[in-house]
Amino acid sequence: MSRPIKLLILIILSLSVYFIYQNTKQSNIKILSLGDSLSLGINSYGIKDYSYIDDYKDYLENKNIKVSVIDKYSTKDLTIHELLELVKNNNNLKRDLSEAHILFLTVGYNDLQYKISLEENIDIKRINIIIDDITKEYKELLKEIKKYYRNKIIVIGYPKTNKDDFYHNIGIRKLNKTLDNNIYINTYSILNNRKKYFSNSNSYYPNRQGYIRIYNEIIRNIDY
Repeated sequence: MSRPIKLLILIILSLSVYFIYQNTKQSNIKILSLGDSLSLGINSYGIKDYSYIDDYKDYLENKNIKVSVIDKYSTKDLTIHELLELVKNNNNLKRDLSEAHILFLTVGYNDLQYKISLEENIDIKRINIIIDDITKEYKELLKEIKKYYRNKIIVIGYPKTNKDDFYHNIGIRKLNKTLDNNIYINTYSILNNRKKYFSNSNSYYPNRQGYIRIYNEIIRNIDY
Protein backbone atom coordinates (compact mmCIF):
# COMPACT_ATOMS: atom_id res chain seq x y z
CA MET A 1 0.00 0.00 0.00
CA SER A 2 1.46 3.34 -1.01
CA ARG A 3 2.25 6.03 1.50
CA PRO A 4 -0.33 8.55 0.14
CA ILE A 5 -3.10 5.93 0.44
CA LYS A 6 -2.05 5.10 4.02
CA LEU A 7 -2.13 8.81 4.84
CA LEU A 8 -5.59 9.16 3.32
CA ILE A 9 -6.92 6.20 5.32
CA LEU A 10 -5.44 7.68 8.50
CA ILE A 11 -7.12 11.03 7.82
CA ILE A 12 -10.48 9.33 7.15
CA LEU A 13 -10.23 7.31 10.37
CA SER A 14 -9.28 10.41 12.37
CA LEU A 15 -12.23 12.35 10.97
CA SER A 16 -14.57 9.44 11.72
CA VAL A 17 -13.44 9.32 15.34
CA TYR A 18 -13.83 13.12 15.60
CA PHE A 19 -17.39 13.12 14.24
CA ILE A 20 -18.41 10.19 16.43
CA TYR A 21 -17.05 12.07 19.44
CA GLN A 22 -18.89 15.25 18.48
CA ASN A 23 -22.19 13.43 17.98
CA THR A 24 -21.82 11.60 21.28
CA LYS A 25 -20.86 14.76 23.10
CA GLN A 26 -23.85 16.71 21.78
CA SER A 27 -26.39 13.89 22.14
CA ASN A 28 -26.23 13.81 25.94
CA ILE A 29 -26.92 17.20 27.51
CA LYS A 30 -27.05 17.81 31.26
CA ILE A 31 -28.99 20.91 32.30
CA LEU A 32 -28.60 22.33 35.80
CA SER A 33 -31.17 24.73 37.25
CA LEU A 34 -30.25 26.96 40.18
CA GLY A 35 -32.88 29.42 41.24
CA ASP A 36 -36.15 30.49 42.76
CA SER A 37 -39.82 30.43 41.75
CA LEU A 38 -39.26 31.42 38.12
CA SER A 39 -36.95 28.48 37.53
CA LEU A 40 -39.59 26.14 39.02
CA GLY A 41 -42.30 27.39 36.68
CA ILE A 42 -44.60 28.69 39.42
CA ASN A 43 -47.63 30.05 37.56
CA SER A 44 -49.92 33.04 38.16
CA TYR A 45 -51.90 31.05 40.72
CA GLY A 46 -48.89 29.90 42.75
CA ILE A 47 -48.88 26.35 41.34
CA LYS A 48 -45.81 24.63 39.92
CA ASP A 49 -46.36 24.34 36.18
CA TYR A 50 -44.35 23.82 32.99
CA SER A 51 -41.29 26.07 33.09
CA TYR A 52 -39.05 27.50 30.38
CA ILE A 53 -36.55 24.77 31.29
CA ASP A 54 -39.16 22.10 30.52
CA ASP A 55 -39.82 23.76 27.16
CA TYR A 56 -36.10 23.92 26.41
CA LYS A 57 -35.72 20.24 27.32
CA ASP A 58 -38.52 19.39 24.86
CA TYR A 59 -36.81 21.50 22.21
CA LEU A 60 -33.54 19.58 22.56
CA GLU A 61 -35.25 16.20 22.69
CA ASN A 62 -37.08 17.02 19.46
CA LYS A 63 -33.60 17.36 17.95
CA ASN A 64 -32.88 13.77 19.11
CA ILE A 65 -30.69 14.96 21.96
CA LYS A 66 -30.86 13.06 25.22
CA VAL A 67 -31.41 15.54 28.06
CA SER A 68 -31.31 15.28 31.83
CA VAL A 69 -32.46 18.17 34.04
CA ILE A 70 -31.30 18.66 37.63
CA ASP A 71 -33.50 21.14 39.50
CA LYS A 72 -33.33 19.78 43.04
CA TYR A 73 -31.29 22.80 44.18
CA SER A 74 -34.00 25.27 43.14
CA THR A 75 -36.47 26.39 45.81
CA LYS A 76 -39.21 29.00 45.85
CA ASP A 77 -37.59 31.36 48.37
CA LEU A 78 -33.93 30.85 47.44
CA THR A 79 -31.60 33.79 48.11
CA ILE A 80 -28.13 34.56 46.77
CA HIS A 81 -26.60 33.96 50.19
CA GLU A 82 -28.30 30.56 50.53
CA LEU A 83 -27.18 29.50 47.07
CA LEU A 84 -23.64 30.72 47.73
CA GLU A 85 -23.44 28.61 50.89
CA LEU A 86 -24.85 25.65 48.98
CA VAL A 87 -22.18 25.93 46.27
CA LYS A 88 -19.44 26.27 48.89
CA ASN A 89 -20.52 23.34 51.05
CA ASN A 90 -22.47 20.84 48.96
CA ASN A 91 -20.15 18.38 47.23
CA ASN A 92 -23.00 16.94 45.15
CA LEU A 93 -23.72 20.39 43.73
CA LYS A 94 -20.03 20.91 42.98
CA ARG A 95 -20.03 17.65 41.03
CA ASP A 96 -23.23 18.57 39.17
CA LEU A 97 -21.75 21.96 38.27
CA SER A 98 -18.61 20.35 36.89
CA GLU A 99 -20.65 17.87 34.79
CA ALA A 100 -23.34 20.28 33.52
CA HIS A 101 -23.41 21.50 29.92
CA ILE A 102 -25.91 24.31 30.50
CA LEU A 103 -26.72 26.26 33.67
CA PHE A 104 -29.89 28.28 34.21
CA LEU A 105 -29.51 30.82 37.03
CA THR A 106 -32.43 32.75 38.51
CA VAL A 107 -31.68 34.37 41.85
CA GLY A 108 -31.75 37.79 43.53
CA TYR A 109 -35.39 38.84 43.74
CA ASN A 110 -35.94 37.31 47.19
CA ASP A 111 -32.88 39.20 48.45
CA LEU A 112 -34.32 42.46 47.12
CA GLN A 113 -37.75 41.85 48.63
CA TYR A 114 -36.34 40.94 52.02
CA LYS A 115 -33.95 43.89 52.22
CA ILE A 116 -36.65 46.37 51.17
CA SER A 117 -39.00 44.93 53.81
CA LEU A 118 -36.47 45.84 56.51
CA GLU A 119 -36.52 49.53 55.56
CA GLU A 120 -38.88 51.87 57.41
CA ASN A 121 -38.29 54.70 54.95
CA ILE A 122 -37.24 53.67 51.46
CA ASP A 123 -35.77 56.07 48.92
CA ILE A 124 -33.33 55.99 45.98
CA LYS A 125 -30.33 56.22 48.29
CA ARG A 126 -31.44 53.18 50.30
CA ILE A 127 -32.28 51.27 47.10
CA ASN A 128 -28.75 51.92 45.81
CA ILE A 129 -27.23 50.67 49.06
CA ILE A 130 -29.36 47.51 48.89
CA ILE A 131 -28.35 46.88 45.26
CA ASP A 132 -24.67 47.43 46.11
CA ASP A 133 -24.93 44.76 48.83
CA ILE A 134 -26.70 42.33 46.49
CA THR A 135 -24.17 43.00 43.72
CA LYS A 136 -21.21 42.13 45.95
CA GLU A 137 -22.76 38.84 47.01
CA TYR A 138 -23.87 38.02 43.46
CA LYS A 139 -20.33 38.51 42.15
CA GLU A 140 -19.05 36.24 44.89
CA LEU A 141 -21.65 33.64 43.89
CA LEU A 142 -20.59 33.73 40.23
CA LYS A 143 -16.94 33.46 41.23
CA GLU A 144 -17.72 30.37 43.32
CA ILE A 145 -19.83 28.78 40.59
CA LYS A 146 -17.07 29.29 38.02
CA LYS A 147 -14.65 27.27 40.12
CA TYR A 148 -16.59 24.18 39.02
CA TYR A 149 -18.58 25.23 35.96
CA ARG A 150 -17.05 26.33 32.64
CA ASN A 151 -19.94 26.37 30.17
CA LYS A 152 -22.85 28.63 29.26
CA ILE A 153 -24.78 30.41 32.04
CA ILE A 154 -28.27 31.56 31.09
CA VAL A 155 -29.30 34.24 33.60
CA ILE A 156 -33.03 34.97 33.84
CA GLY A 157 -33.93 38.51 34.89
CA TYR A 158 -37.10 39.58 36.72
CA PRO A 159 -40.33 41.11 35.41
CA LYS A 160 -41.98 44.23 36.73
CA THR A 161 -43.88 43.61 39.95
CA ASN A 162 -47.67 43.76 39.95
CA LYS A 163 -47.44 46.13 42.91
CA ASP A 164 -47.86 49.82 42.19
CA ASP A 165 -44.63 50.50 44.04
CA PHE A 166 -42.29 53.04 42.51
CA TYR A 167 -39.21 52.14 44.57
CA HIS A 168 -39.79 48.40 44.36
CA ASN A 169 -39.76 48.53 40.56
CA ILE A 170 -36.69 50.77 40.56
CA GLY A 171 -35.05 48.09 42.70
CA ILE A 172 -36.00 45.38 40.18
CA ARG A 173 -34.57 47.39 37.28
CA LYS A 174 -31.33 47.99 39.16
CA LEU A 175 -31.18 44.34 40.21
CA ASN A 176 -31.58 43.28 36.57
CA LYS A 177 -28.63 45.46 35.60
CA THR A 178 -26.56 43.56 38.17
CA LEU A 179 -27.75 40.24 36.74
CA ASP A 180 -27.17 41.33 33.12
CA ASN A 181 -24.12 39.22 32.28
CA ASN A 182 -23.35 35.88 30.62
CA ILE A 183 -26.43 35.11 28.46
CA TYR A 184 -29.11 37.38 29.92
CA ILE A 185 -32.87 37.04 29.38
CA ASN A 186 -34.58 40.40 29.93
CA THR A 187 -37.99 39.40 31.30
CA TYR A 188 -38.68 42.99 32.45
CA SER A 189 -38.91 43.93 28.79
CA ILE A 190 -40.37 40.81 27.16
CA LEU A 191 -43.11 40.30 29.79
CA ASN A 192 -44.19 43.95 29.94
CA ASN A 193 -47.73 43.09 28.71
CA ARG A 194 -49.26 42.05 32.03
CA LYS A 195 -52.70 41.28 30.58
CA LYS A 196 -51.16 38.78 28.18
CA TYR A 197 -48.49 37.17 30.35
CA PHE A 198 -50.03 37.28 33.86
CA SER A 199 -53.43 35.58 34.26
CA ASN A 200 -53.81 36.73 37.85
CA SER A 201 -53.44 40.50 38.19
CA ASN A 202 -52.35 40.09 41.82
CA SER A 203 -49.61 37.60 41.01
CA TYR A 204 -45.91 38.17 40.41
CA TYR A 205 -45.62 34.92 38.45
CA PRO A 206 -46.24 34.61 34.70
CA ASN A 207 -48.81 32.34 33.09
CA ARG A 208 -48.06 29.57 30.58
CA GLN A 209 -47.76 32.11 27.75
CA GLY A 210 -45.23 34.04 29.85
CA TYR A 211 -43.01 31.01 30.34
CA ILE A 212 -43.23 30.18 26.64
CA ARG A 213 -42.16 33.77 25.88
CA ILE A 214 -39.11 33.32 28.13
CA TYR A 215 -38.32 30.01 26.42
CA ASN A 216 -38.55 31.63 22.96
CA GLU A 217 -36.09 34.30 24.08
CA ILE A 218 -33.72 31.60 25.33
CA ILE A 219 -33.85 29.89 21.91
CA ARG A 220 -33.18 33.24 20.26
CA ASN A 221 -30.05 33.76 22.38
CA ILE A 222 -28.44 30.33 22.44
CA ASP A 223 -27.85 27.66 19.82
CA TYR A 224 -27.28 24.16 21.12
